[in-house]
Amino acid sequence: MTTIIYPEALKAFRARKRWTQEQLADATRGPDKVSLPTIKRIESTKDGARPVNLRVAKALAKALGVAVEDLSRIPSKAGEQEESLRKVGYRQLHTMIDEETSLAFNMVQNIYGIPLRSQIVMAPLFAALLAEGSLAWRRKRIEAIEEASAKLQELGGGHCSFAGAAWRVDEGADGERKSINKRDLFGVHVSDEAFDCGYDPSVNNPFADYLETYAAEAQAETIRFDKDFGWKTSEGLPNYRIGADIIDRLTGGDPDAEFALLRGHVRLKDIPAQFLGDDKDVERIAWMIERIPVDELSAREAEHVELTELIRAIEAAHEIESHVPLQDQPEGGDLA
Repeated sequence: MTTIIYPEALKAFRARKRWTQEQLADATRGPDKVSLPTIKRIESTKDGARPVNLRVAKALAKALGVAVEDLSRIPSKAGEQEESLRKVGYRQLHTMIDEETSLAFNMVQNIYGIPLRSQIVMAPLFAALLAEGSLAWRRKRIEAIEEASAKLQELGGGHCSFAGAAWRVDEGADGERKSINKRDLFGVHVSDEAFDCGYDPSVNNPFADYLETYAAEAQAETIRFDKDFGWKTSEGLPNYRIGADIIDRLTGGDPDAEFALLRGHVRLKDIPAQFLGDDKDVERIAWMIERIPVDELSAREAEHVELTELIRAIEAAHEIESHVPLQDQPEGGDLA
């Protein structure tokens, strides 16, 4: 029994999976495996649809997560393709990410060989593992704190000062346990006393502390954290960069070359091999900057000139203020 497959449909659904022809062939395993030459013949059909064995169509549809009927008609709109995928359990994630995160996805793929789609698919697992790891880390810290409190009371011999201090410690440990039991990753449900003592979630929180500690213990040299400019997310996840040293080496610190990477005008795998040597910085950076569209590069240059002029104006104003004669200063000599 035969059916037809439109090459445009097969290509479109294969592209949605971000698969090569070889990967699609590998995905059809077992007795229903479709060979790579068969897939190439179908996709190279120039005029209309190609008749194929129904077994081949079913195997390809199963691997792609669509219905056979979806391969037997010309894909008209992206919306129809998405609806077909929804019927078999796929969902489109509608969100926007900043350019630093987009570059981080690419750096993870380049450094560790984890494809972009796999990173997205595995993100919930990674997040859950880190969350549970942070809670376990906090439990161990509480145990150490409680042991220290018991030792303090023992050394204090019942003296009121030491007993009071130990009591405060035990009270804090109890509050931390309650926070952990609620899976309060970011320390939102801490006691009022914690805030009174100076706890500031805008500066640090338990989950961010754990991530930095874990990265240090794992000697993760490819990860760099930066909290000087606030959190990366509203919940309190720290700013980070993956492969910062690699980026610095490739761009030589040139802001335009880094801009080319951030905006996706340059992908690491596309940089010509002859430009990758340590002695090829000038050629590599020039090649990267050439990939930036002219209009974007011109806009960046205009912004740079505007920012430079603003900085000079501010510096000039400060210079004038610093040379105001004492008799011209406000009463009391306070310029503020």
